[in-house]
Amino acid sequence: MAAIQLFFLHHSGFAVETPSKILVFDYWRDPAGVVSQLEKTRKPLWFFVSHRHEDHFNPQIAAFQQKTAHYIVNEEVPLAISASEKMQRLRVYDTIVIDDVTITQYGSTDEGGSFYVRTDGIQLFHAGDLNRWHWNGDTGQNNDRAKENFIREMQHLSGLTTDFAFFPVDARLESAREWGVSGFLQVVKVRKALIPMHYFGSVWQPSATFVRQYGHIPLWIPKQAGDTRRWLYGEAENKWGKGEK
Repeated sequence: MAAIQLFFLHHSGFAVETPSKILVFDYWRDPAGVVSQLEKTRKPLWFFVSHRHEDHFNPQIAAFQQKTAHYIVNEEVPLAISASEKMQRLRVYDTIVIDDVTITQYGSTDEGGSFYVRTDGIQLFHAGDLNRWHWNGDTGQNNDRAKENFIREMQHLSGLTTDFAFFPVDARLESAREWGVSGFLQVVKVRKALIPMHYFGSVWQPSATFVRQYGHIPLWIPKQAGDTRRWLYGEAENKWGKGEK
């Protein structure tokens, strides 16, 4: 059996340790020092940056470039590194293959994009700022436009399957907090865990309505920086063990 371990860095930042590499998504802050510890392993780092908002992008990730194999960033992210051959700038809906890693950048309903990554027999989706942004107090026209943008992006994702999905559940949206993740789960199949992020407030507690509709989908809800979860799986896709921890 192989293992995959997920680490919560902060906000929308996560590190994913696979048997061969460490994938770091939307590093902003890392108060528990997770990435510095993972840097000490023999596994190469792969950094992903969905967009340039400061709560998803910290230019200090350039300091890790000695142990980093690749930086995969949205084309508008202003990251500068000396080892330019390690930089891959993606446009929305681009797909690239590097070694055993297939990466597609899907769209967003804000800036930048979202990432779908396949490697080591697993699939991961990190939404970045892709969400159903409905702000109480905003104009009906703006909220209608946001709804249309969300529906458009869900059409691109329709039929997708992923083992792990990181998706925003922003507390500032109040009664609309779960609209985005609910719409996402209507079109994307999540097999091993849905991981909420981008709280901007209280840690998400699924509502009774959400549980009634999507209670069959496993959840991992990190509460503080440094939280981690480990799964075991076999070499063949879909052959997951029972040794989750």
